[in-house]
Amino acid sequence: MLIILWLIQDLLTVFTGGGMQIPGLFMLGIVFKLLFNDGSDDGSIWAIWAAFSGGILWDIRWIGIPGFFSLGYVVVVLIVIQVWGLIPPQGRESGTGLIVFLLLEASQLIPPAIPVLVLGGSTGWNYFLMQQVYSLPAILLTMYIYVQKLKSINL
Repeated sequence: MLIILWLIQDLLTVFTGGGMQIPGLFMLGIVFKLLFNDGSDDGSIWAIWAAFSGGILWDIRWIGIPGFFSLGYVVVVLIVIQVWGLIPPQGRESGTGLIVFLLLEASQLIPPAIPVLVLGGSTGWNYFLMQQVYSLPAILLTMYIYVQKLKSINL
């Protein structure tokens, strides 16, 4: 699933000519899978490697300088693992809508912010802000799918 999301994200970027920032579908997929993780450390190693690999491929494909997005992706995964691990399993089933939204938003906020902060420039900030606007529907859709899957598990 993650490979398909990465390819869709890449194809959408190609179709827009790189002029429009596409939401980080790949990272939304990783965070979504982590939200259903059992909380064991062994169950999270795949996410770190997947984030690192997907970030390196994205950097090589679009940025040209390996490390920007891979660093952001791995930081997001570590934040999600840490924050989600602090919540007891009983608390994950109800009342975590805001936390889920913040974790999904972090997946869209942190990776594109790193190149903008390091390289700077007013054009980078414009792309960054537009990417945040375009990512909101993807975040809300991911939250909806999360709630539906959570309901189906609890039935």
